[in-house]
Amino acid sequence: MAVAPAIDILADESFECLRSFAQGYGFWCVDSIPPVRKWWPSSEHYFQAGKFEEPQLQEQIRRSLEPGIAKHLGRTLSPLRPDWDDIKRSRLHQALLEKFWTHEKARDLLCSIPKSTGITFGNTADNFFGTGPDGEGLNVMGQELMSLREYFSIHPKRQQVLVTLADVGEPFEPQSVYVDLTAACPTEVIRLVCKVLGIAEESVAEVAFVYDDGFERAELAAFDCKGELQEFLARNAGDCKAEVRFVQAAVVTLWNGTDDSYLARTEVLHLSRTAAMLQRRLESLLPVLQHASFQPEATFSINGGPGQPLDETAMEEICKAAVEEADVLICGQYVIPEHVLSHAPPIADPPKLILGVHSDLSAEQLCDKIRGLIWGCALGDAVGLCTEFMEKTEASRAYPEPRRLSPANRVEDKHRKRWVQGDWTDDTDQSVLEHPAFGVAPSVAADVVWRECGCTLAANGAIMRCAAAGLSCFWDEAVVRHNAAVSASITHADPRCLASCVCIALVVSKLLSGHSTDSYSQRRELLLSVALQASGYLDGGDVDELFQYVDVNSNGLGDLKLGSGGIGYTYKPLGAASWAFLHLDSFKDAIQAITMEAGDADSNAAVAGALLGVRLGYSMLPDDWLRDLPEAQVAWLDAKITCCLGMLGLG
Repeated sequence: MAVAPAIDILADESFECLRSFAQGYGFWCVDSIPPVRKWWPSSEHYFQAGKFEEPQLQEQIRRSLEPGIAKHLGRTLSPLRPDWDDIKRSRLHQALLEKFWTHEKARDLLCSIPKSTGITFGNTADNFFGTGPDGEGLNVMGQELMSLREYFSIHPKRQQVLVTLADVGEPFEPQSVYVDLTAACPTEVIRLVCKVLGIAEESVAEVAFVYDDGFERAELAAFDCKGELQEFLARNAGDCKAEVRFVQAAVVTLWNGTDDSYLARTEVLHLSRTAAMLQRRLESLLPVLQHASFQPEATFSINGGPGQPLDETAMEEICKAAVEEADVLICGQYVIPEHVLSHAPPIADPPKLILGVHSDLSAEQLCDKIRGLIWGCALGDAVGLCTEFMEKTEASRAYPEPRRLSPANRVEDKHRKRWVQGDWTDDTDQSVLEHPAFGVAPSVAADVVWRECGCTLAANGAIMRCAAAGLSCFWDEAVVRHNAAVSASITHADPRCLASCVCIALVVSKLLSGHSTDSYSQRRELLLSVALQASGYLDGGDVDELFQYVDVNSNGLGDLKLGSGGIGYTYKPLGAASWAFLHLDSFKDAIQAITMEAGDADSNAAVAGALLGVRLGYSMLPDDWLRDLPEAQVAWLDAKITCCLGMLGLG
């Protein structure tokens, strides 16, 4: 018997958008009780978040920058919901359904596959979603795609209707709740509406459709059959709302106590029926802060009375007052904890390195490269301080013999005398640190400063520290990209800052994984590949400019103009580091050449020193320069490096 033809979406790149972890295929979907419509960056985010009942864990996954991070979190966070094995297939179905309804081109591609052609997900490591190692896996991903192909051939247009509450108005704006009535019968409407609202069917007295800009109304009871309902929905697509009326309603007002401003109204007898649900609804409308330690303090008041703590014991009083149409105010006030972000407890122990799996290098080689990375950065910083903020001609006068440059051989002037000979620097960005929001939401503060400055700031304050982002979980490039981007965004919101930081961190990641850099062509290929990944953070910006600073020719150091024209531009350290990484095998020669270009030399040399250090290893760093460093600082940094190696399992 002839075997039916099939395509493998994992092997065929032309079908990449059909995969659950395809980027750029996000969608809006309701996924919480009480209902809040949220943006999911990919179907992988939505699927992985479904493993957990805790809203904080779901949000951590939803907010991860890319599908690879979401998958990593889904596999490492705990506890899993007890019924996950029972619901994971339906969760996948919903994720794919929402993705394909949102993205017409992906839906058309799926439907273009002939019905006679099977669809497989050739993941040999997964017996459930994929085909498994022996080809006998369940292929659930492929089965779901074939099922959706059939579904879309029957229902080419979605009949999705906005849900409102008759007694409340539109409590869900701007995160509106929709009900999917595609192919629904009139008798199914109340069940579907109650499902998205998370309420019992007996809570609903009636459902009606409001259309024609709200001037017309059609009761659900007026539709006798599926055909009538579907024809009505198609005729009024985009101008129809499902209005729900409860048997009895209890409406309260949600208030932002921090800004003293109105948020919304919600119903508490059926919709936000517990204190936890009411607080979750309140949190969804309050500004999102950056750390789980910051939890809003919720209180309630009745008819202007004093505020009282919102807890489960208060719900009966709140519901009773709201039913009696009293003025009930639910107020959310953010409270900043006593400890600062840097002292917040870690969520979990970091994953440990598995030699032979995560890296082709030995433990000794890895330790040598990691020490080389950190000490290379420190040496570059210390030597670069010799000409920091000088012009190139000024640097030439101050150091007529560049080859004598060293950490302990710098001129003493008003700027440099603040450091002892041999010390390295510590750059900061005060415009962000002084912003009032920084202590609460640092990345928000960075974004505000960036926008207030006309979206033109792309300073180098983030790239000088970003090499360390390539250490944790260096074997997982998705995690590395995430760490680098988040680290940068805390102080530097410009997309170019994120892209340059991702480039440096990915180079570190690849070298620690064992990527060969013996030849120039191998090093150039590595840099171009990381730049391609990092270009995704430019948000439509100039990709060619990024590649110009990464692909620097052997005589191109002077072309970077490190000592003039915006010396603090984030791409300048990237260009200097790329030049050194590509063309030099001598750590001293590279750092001395970059230092003599002047400008923000300590930053440029620090980044270059980090990349050369991880490429060459600590054993290849100049001993005389290492001896120049102050003993106290050396002991301090050595202790930090020992801790870092221990966290990776190399201690």
